[in-house]
Amino acid sequence: MIEIEKIRVKDVMNTPVVTISGNATVKEAAEKMVKTGYRGLVVERVDEEDAFGIITLADIVYKVIAKGLPLEKVKVLEVMTKPCITVPDYYDIKYAAKLMAMANIVRLPVMSGNELVGIVTLRDLIKPFIGK
Repeated sequence: MIEIEKIRVKDVMNTPVVTISGNATVKEAAEKMVKTGYRGLVVERVDEEDAFGIITLADIVYKVIAKGLPLEKVKVLEVMTKPCITVPDYYDIKYAAKLMAMANIVRLPVMSGNELVGIVTLRDLIKPFIGK
């Protein structure tokens, strides 16, 4: 039997993290999502004291497309969620799953100290239990 408390976020996270500038357009973000196959991108910090943001496919659909806004004119920083919730890489996956459930999110950037080192999704959290 798998001991969930022994599996750390760093054991299941994805690297490298695909990021985008807050000054990029939503069209550029959508193109990057299509190219990488990811449904969310971490928005880069302006400086080390700044928080990371995140833009998801849902943000693009609900905040831009549904409102009829032009993808090529809206900036990522106008529709992203910031600050985004992050998790330290040494936390166990049970904690990460609880955090995601409580916040109603499906992806969680992973930090090692002040550095972005990965991202974990709900799918990543269940892989140890179902195989790859």
